[in-house]
Amino acid sequence: MRSSRVARSGEAYFSSRLEQSPQSVERQFATNVFGVFDVTRAVLPVMRAQRSGHVITISSLSGIIGIAGSPVYGATKFAVTGWSEGLGRELAPFGIHATCVHPGMFRTDFLDPTSVGHADVEIDDYAPFRAEQRAYLDASNHTQLGDPAKFGPAIVRLAALGTPPERWAAGSD
Repeated sequence: MRSSRVARSGEAYFSSRLEQSPQSVERQFATNVFGVFDVTRAVLPVMRAQRSGHVITISSLSGIIGIAGSPVYGATKFAVTGWSEGLGRELAPFGIHATCVHPGMFRTDFLDPTSVGHADVEIDDYAPFRAEQRAYLDASNHTQLGDPAKFGPAIVRLAALGTPPERWAAGSD
């Protein structure tokens, strides 16, 4: 494990890739990809010993389709999607399932300034797009379609399935 990792539940920078410093790109991958790998690596010995378990990885709608203004975030979510599918095939002989969940937008603090970052290297050519995107994200904060009170119980039901899907979409968007 890298010692420079910051313990966070998620990391997102909404900006053009060209408006992100290498450090912000690394932070997103450290949290969203390598953090998932580390947590899974920690629990797999128990699951293998008991010959059962279910690894549920949270990706995103951005792990299915690329979205302008968040290509690095999308890259991290595509990474965990591919990883989850490959991991599931490796774990199947041990009776362990793997599901990658692709939530849409849920009413959480995810779009708050404490959770999301924006361009840390601003390029004048992107100023109109950046302003439009920030206005959209600010207006969307806490008004997203998805209800987090429904998401938790849905994940519990997913975890209880005898034969869970490889991928599972959550939310109306």
